[in-house]
Amino acid sequence: MMISLRRALREMAVPLAGAVLLALFIALQVLGTPQALDGPGFLSPAQTSSPRATLEGFRADASRATALIMEAYRESKSEPGLSWSESVARKVAQAEAVMARASQNLDLRDIPPVELEHRRLESVILLKEVLDRLPLPDLSAVPGADEVAGKPPASWNVPGTDLRIVRVADGPRAGEYLFSTATVLRLEGFYEAIRAEPKLSGAPVDFYEFYSQSPGYLLPPKWFGAIEALPASFRTEIEGQAVWQWIAFALVMALAVGAVFGVRSLARNAASSPSGTVQVLAGVIVPGAVAVAALFVRYMGDNQINLTGWVNGIAEEMAQGIAYVAMIWAVLVFSNTLAGRLYLSATKSIDAHLARAAVRITGIAVAVALLIYGASHLGIPLAGLLAGLGVGGLAVALAAKPTLENFIGGLILYADRPVRVGDLCRFGNLEGRVEEIGIRSTRVRGLDRTLITIPNATFVNMNIINLTNRDRMPYDRVIALHATDTAAIRHEIEAIAALVTEHPKIEAGSVQARLREGHEEKPKVEICALITTSKWGDFLEIQQELDLMLRDRMLASAPATEAASSAPDNVVPLKDPA
Repeated sequence: MMISLRRALREMAVPLAGAVLLALFIALQVLGTPQALDGPGFLSPAQTSSPRATLEGFRADASRATALIMEAYRESKSEPGLSWSESVARKVAQAEAVMARASQNLDLRDIPPVELEHRRLESVILLKEVLDRLPLPDLSAVPGADEVAGKPPASWNVPGTDLRIVRVADGPRAGEYLFSTATVLRLEGFYEAIRAEPKLSGAPVDFYEFYSQSPGYLLPPKWFGAIEALPASFRTEIEGQAVWQWIAFALVMALAVGAVFGVRSLARNAASSPSGTVQVLAGVIVPGAVAVAALFVRYMGDNQINLTGWVNGIAEEMAQGIAYVAMIWAVLVFSNTLAGRLYLSATKSIDAHLARAAVRITGIAVAVALLIYGASHLGIPLAGLLAGLGVGGLAVALAAKPTLENFIGGLILYADRPVRVGDLCRFGNLEGRVEEIGIRSTRVRGLDRTLITIPNATFVNMNIINLTNRDRMPYDRVIALHATDTAAIRHEIEAIAALVTEHPKIEAGSVQARLREGHEEKPKVEICALITTSKWGDFLEIQQELDLMLRDRMLASAPATEAASSAPDNVVPLKDPA
């Protein structure tokens, strides 16, 4: 009883684990998708018609957004409970809207999609902190609408720095002045070089330091108070992250790795299950667990622990890359396992092979689509990847030309169906029974029991005679006659034809009896008829009956002396009906 209960629990564990992984995957896809900086529709777009408008608009929006967040943070700390009040939530929404408009002043085209939303927010904060510490020129010295109307400058640098505002040359934002991509990519380095300098803007708080060392998205959650209560050593920075963030991320990694090993152990125990469904799921849940674990690490690192800078970039790209590889792995394992478990009524027929091949090809197509999409999401140039795949595909196609020809030959055999598994056929100067029709070759068991393997490309171009599909079987014999004169020969031929016609399995009107050689010393008659059967075993029995009937007839009509000497050789097969 206990053994059967354990077996039942083991059988249920894999489907249950698969369902939990699927639910977690969907939840992490929804929760883990970075929040897009957006805001109410009443906010006008950023003014980027000149370097002056871009610089002035960015500073105003970034300062207002950070002031709103700090005000919401102070208000949230003074309120009881674990959730934000309506007033705090409203201020956070306003700050997100203003931050979204500030981000419109940045050229973010070279940021990989996987990092875009996090880098968009972080870049606004970093650039704001850098500009707050720089002695900026008077706005009248920055090119404005008048200068742009006359001769639009290609770019403008903040004096004494590499911070550059450039005029976009192409794309949907052509003609706008934005902080350049190079500037955005170097903001972390600019900030580290200038963070020790006093803030000339008068802002009392280093907002990036506050943001990078606090959990959550933009505004820390209520439980941030527990982090603030830790000793100061836990807030010491190492590579831009606080010590508590490194500890939390290590714990998340350990939890994810432990969960994967637990699922792997469960899959190993279920691999010997008699249930085909459990075996298929057992092969899929391990890569599924890897994908879910990677997405979990990314969600916790980005949305909860709030890693920043290059550490967050590497963590996001690696986690998302591992998730895509694991999903590709899961698709390939699922398609191969499903194809292996796909049993049809004729498992060696072209139907079964094509069904299995279709499942595997579909899996490969989905895997390639995931590979291309994942590569583009991670910032790998899609055009270069497609060009590489095209060149590689051409090389593979040329190298695999014979295999492709055989595959196409297999499809033609499937479409035309000249033979099926089990059919007796004649091709070229060979005969045999078809044992297997595969994607690459066809196997035929010869009449001498040898196994003949023929490439499909060759087999499909041969003259294939399907002997099994005959609706009638031919009966052909040559019989020596006893008569010598013409009248007696004619009478004996008619008697033999009548004898064959009387058999119930001979098709009416199919009997033909003709003198074969008219000038021989001992004339012979050729008998041709159709036996009404398509089964080889029945044909052999009926043929034997007819042979014995003719032998008895010839023995009875022959003179006694002649019968003794010539009877055994009287009925001679004309040819092998196969």
